[in-house]
Amino acid sequence: MNHSSKISIGSVTEWLSQAVYDVSETMFSQAAYPAQQLEKSAESGEVLVACIGIRGDCHLEVALYFSQTLASRLASLSLEMPPAELDEKMIDDVAGEFSNMVVGAVKSRISDLEIVCAMTVPHVLRGTAGAPDLVQKVNAAFAVIRGSAGPKDSAAPALTHLVFHVGEALLHLDVQL
Repeated sequence: MNHSSKISIGSVTEWLSQAVYDVSETMFSQAAYPAQQLEKSAESGEVLVACIGIRGDCHLEVALYFSQTLASRLASLSLEMPPAELDEKMIDDVAGEFSNMVVGAVKSRISDLEIVCAMTVPHVLRGTAGAPDLVQKVNAAFAVIRGSAGPKDSAAPALTHLVFHVGEALLHLDVQL
């Protein structure tokens, strides 16, 4: 049975927000706080997208969009290496781990409600923000995450967008419950 109806998008966004604050501070010693909206400068350029989900009796999909600058800086802080020594795999791994920690905190809250669920493995993608090919890649990653749950329910609510300042950069999250 799908228990997603027992959980509101408001609860999920609150849990995600707290997790972004906690993980940013704990893992990277970077303050995080909500941004009012995605700024024009963050709407273009190269990004990493970590797509991750929760499956079982609750279905949740989250895409975390990191600017190339933010992803490199967080990897440098996490791995304690100068940015020039980082390769793409290292940066992708840190973005994936960030998504694991953030969505893992939400999964714990859902499990506390005695709803059986499990997390998927993150899919880290690269592309140009807003470009059709990146949108297709994200949709394909969510189709893999959905797996046996089948195609997205056309009656499902639209994506909820969250934006945070992490240090001096923006982190954008799209959430589908």
